[in-house]
Amino acid sequence: MVHMTKLTLKNLTMALVAMTFFAANSVLCRMALAESDIDPASFTSIRLVSGALVLYILSYIFSSKDSESSKCALVQQPMEHWLAAAMLFLYAATFSFAYMYLETGIGALILFAFVQLTMFAYSHHKEGGASGLEYIGALIAVAGLGYMVSPGMNAPDTWGAGLMAISGVAWGIYSVLGKEMKVPQLPANCINFRLSIFFVVPFFLLNIPMNTVSSAGIWLAVLSGAGASAIGYAIWYGVVQQFKATQAGVMQLSVPIIAAIAGYMLMDETLTLRMVISAAVILFGITVTFLGKENKQSSLARD
Repeated sequence: MVHMTKLTLKNLTMALVAMTFFAANSVLCRMALAESDIDPASFTSIRLVSGALVLYILSYIFSSKDSESSKCALVQQPMEHWLAAAMLFLYAATFSFAYMYLETGIGALILFAFVQLTMFAYSHHKEGGASGLEYIGALIAVAGLGYMVSPGMNAPDTWGAGLMAISGVAWGIYSVLGKEMKVPQLPANCINFRLSIFFVVPFFLLNIPMNTVSSAGIWLAVLSGAGASAIGYAIWYGVVQQFKATQAGVMQLSVPIIAAIAGYMLMDETLTLRMVISAAVILFGITVTFLGKENKQSSLARD
């Protein structure tokens, strides 16, 4: 009993660390674009390249020596990996450009909401429908998003919100593809990051006339790619199987909250009443959706 308690506490601690790393992506990106001399294209390129390098190293350290499918090698499902790499690149690029216009917490909240709504839409399609509680939760979350971006005082920049919505959809598709692949998550992410470099190179070259790079900006991008992304993903996928899908989903609700608090403390960003209300509505709606999915799966299991 004591051993199980310690194991659970360890898993919860590692999950919290992973959520903090995920939130750090928003903080580091916003900090780099707002407070250092680096452009979004350069930040994205450095982030993905450094992430690919660290994931390559981690994949070989932690993967089984006897299984080729656990290595960072493109041995199966090549088209799925290329699509995942394209979605990863689209997520990272629009994420960086969006943070030219959005504050940390608002950006993380919009991103997270669209990731979850995209995965809800996929689940609805894959499973042939959703429960009434899932629909209610999704509608509540959409209402919260609608309130956040509605015209008025403290409304987020429309262009930035649109870019972050695209980023969230791309990351949602990337997550769905990861669930469908019959490859361990760490080497799968390694492959996807590595293939994303083929999109990064022309993207970087096309943006050379607008590129501005400082040493501070480079280090922030490396921290985002090698640390918050690569190590964060490795930690998360190392413990996520210890939790139910609903538990894992609800834990991810902490990401925009951590990001908002960090933005407030580190960059003096404001926590407006509009953001607090919309965040509460969105996160409540997504929680209801998770609970609806859990109830539906429990009912199916009993039947």
